[in-house]
Amino acid sequence: MRRLVILLALVVLAVPAPLALAQQGGGSGAFGPLPQPAPAQTPTPTVTQSPTAQQDTDRTLLYIIGAGLLVLFVVIARFITRDARHTLRATGHDAPERSRDEGPHRHARQAKAKARAKTKAQRRARRENR
Repeated sequence: MRRLVILLALVVLAVPAPLALAQQGGGSGAFGPLPQPAPAQTPTPTVTQSPTAQQDTDRTLLYIIGAGLLVLFVVIARFITRDARHTLRATGHDAPERSRDEGPHRHARQAKAKARAKTKAQRRARRENR
């Protein structure tokens, strides 16, 4: 049994030894000098559009965006006014104006005529007493 334990301990200790030697050898490890980069060829830029064509494209794009915003504002305005009209109709605010005689404080026509006659009489009396 002791022999088996010693043999297993030797195997466990022997397995990481080659790995440690491979990491430290030759200077190509993590702490060694960096390899020289291979020279890369830089691609030559290709001009696809002239500056005037680019400005025309930008101007066209701005016109399209402006038209889209204009349509959006018109749609929003129509929606708001339609909703406001619908709300006014629902609450009865767009009903035609009632005359004073049809209001909640209406008086009999005779009472109004009597009050007017009394006011006229008071005016006449004030004129006479001057």
